[in-house]
Amino acid sequence: MLLAEDLLLLALDPDAGTPVNSSREPLGVALCGALVAELGLAGLVEEDGRRLAPVGARPDHPLLADVHAALGTVRGRRAADQLRRLDSAIGGVWARVVDGLVDAGVVGRRRDRVLIVRITHHPVLRTEVRDEMVRRMQAAATGDGPLDARTATVLALSGPSRLLEVVAPARADRRQAKTRIADATEQTPVAPIVRKVIQEAQQAAAAAASTAVIASTASG
Repeated sequence: MLLAEDLLLLALDPDAGTPVNSSREPLGVALCGALVAELGLAGLVEEDGRRLAPVGARPDHPLLADVHAALGTVRGRRAADQLRRLDSAIGGVWARVVDGLVDAGVVGRRRDRVLIVRITHHPVLRTEVRDEMVRRMQAAATGDGPLDARTATVLALSGPSRLLEVVAPARADRRQAKTRIADATEQTPVAPIVRKVIQEAQQAAAAAASTAVIASTASG
């Protein structure tokens, strides 16, 4: 599975099929970060000044191929700007990652009508897949051992995705989990370019969350 698929599964309420946090916007930026990090681990992204640039041959995976191509055209002076704009450049990161999980039979797709609005839910069908991944992330968040590159990347992105309560459901473990999320960003196995992506995704997601809060306050 892709890093972004792991992150999205982590963010889903398995029964309701909706994100456990209140806003999808910071999660969307983090999902973009996970896709770029996937390219980074494969050596297909490099720093070009303050931006990220695709290198090498386009990957075979269609979503990763689109991300690889989009990094060469999406506007922005900084990597964080690119990550915020990558969502629309690839046709909606949430929909693209969900579609992959639906096609694999890991999650479903159910459209419910609430008054005059249709809401799409994606309940987890293969609960053993999500359960194993959640257990792995909880062990990473509350443990003290070394992390492999893929686990470190997802754990680092769980912070800006507002998933602290998922990776550390016990309140007593959350201080340790915050430390581990910070450590995961700097974890040795993660290639420098991936570390850059994670840091930029964290900044972009934080900015997105702040914008969402301001908009909600203004509308209220």
